Amino acid sequence: MNIAFNAGTQGMRAAITQQDITANNIVNVNTWGFRESEGVLTEENPAGVRVANIVKRQNPNLNASGTRLEEQMPKMIINKNTMAANAKVVKIQDKMIGEVIDLIA
Repeated sequence: MNIAFNAGTQGMRAAITQQDITANNIVNVNTWGFRESEGVLTEENPAGVRVANIVKRQNPNLNASGTRLEEQMPKMIINKNTMAANAKVVKIQDKMIGEVIDLIA
């Protein structure tokens, strides 16, 4: 499989996982004692990225959620843009492979 295609699909998977984590944090914003989660990304060899671990932030206030919407909303936008960028990589790679096949045929 092509490295660029693989990196793009891995990036899309990581963006989806990050978006799931962010959505879970937002849904539980009013849940008492909820601890906000964060995805830890790691590089893949030879190219790409994945969510290696999901960690819970410390919440010193056990009577309310430690989730802050002003942090979560920009994360949602970043996740959306990351997904779109990686989808574009996959689309361009698909187009390039199609053109190579047309040249060979």
